[in-house]
Parts: sequence; structure tokens; C-alpha cells
Amino acid sequence: MNIWKWLFMGLLLVNAAIVIWLFTALGGDYQDPSAENDNYIPEESGIEVKMNNDAMESIINDAIDDESLAITIDEEQIALDVVRQVIGLSIETSVELEPVSTGEEVVFELVDINISDLPLSQNMMYGLIKDQSDLPEGISFRDDERALVIDSEVFTEQLEWDVRVDSIDYENDEWYFSITR
Repeated sequence: MNIWKWLFMGLLLVNAAIVIWLFTALGGDYQDPSAENDNYIPEESGIEVKMNNDAMESIINDAIDDESLAITIDEEQIALDVVRQVIGLSIETSVELEPVSTGEEVVFELVDINISDLPLSQNMMYGLIKDQSDLPEGISFRDDERALVIDSEVFTEQLEWDVRVDSIDYENDEWYFSITR
């Protein structure tokens, strides 16, 4: 009878150690991204390109080229939806994005993260997403801020013009680019 108490205590300690490890491994302290490029002044090329939300959604999704990951853009929000299969379970992740800077790279702040309604902090969920993502070159998550970064080269490859992102006004269905060469 006494052996069961010791086995139960050992199992309890192992579970506690796993929970503590999870909180320390996933509990990074990510900051909100700063708007370092908001004062960006476009080069005078004489050519400005204006695109709508549907075109940008298509360009970004083509660049990502992953069936389980999709960006949706409309006048209400920019959202990143991810569906992954883990041990036979479908894990759905929804992330609300807000553009905070433009220029050489577009920085989207991850405003609200929801991973299958798990009761975790935003920093823990960001850590999970960042560690489990396999994004193509030019699209990445920042290590120190809750931000998705898209390099302007992604738009250059898709549009076949050397462009920089001047401003984003997705609420009014407008994305402005300038041709730099």
C-alpha cells in the first residue's frame, strides 16, 4: 500500500516538472513592435502603385505557399489562420494582425492570438507559433517582438517590380507602393 503513495508522489513531481518546463520554455517576454519605419519617405520615382486588399491577400498567400497557413485581408481586419495536425488532432490558430510599419519591410503586430481556445498568455502562444512555423524566405517572426515581418523583396518577386511599401490603409482597401528603380 505504501508503494502506491510513493509512485503517486513521483508521478505528481514529474507532472509538476513538465508544467514548470513548459512555462519557462514558452514564457518569453515579447514586446509590441515599434513603428520604426512609419516616418519612411518614399524615393521620388514618379511611379506609385496602389493595390487593394484582395490583391495583397493573393500576393502574400502565393508567397507563403503553404496550404495550412492563410492570410485574409478585408476592411475589418488582417488575420492569419493556421491549421496544423498534431497527434491526429486539428489545432486551429487564429491571429489578428495590425500593420505598424512599412518601407523595406512590412511589420505586422500580432494583436490577438488564439490557439484552439487554450488558456495561455499571448506571449506563450506567440512562442508556440514562432517555434512551430516554417515560413519561406522573406517572411519571418521576430525574436524579441510579437511581430510578423514581410520583406519588401516578397512583393518585388510577386509584382516583378522593385517596390517599397509606402503605406497601408486596409480599412479603406488601399495599399501604396512606390517603384524604386
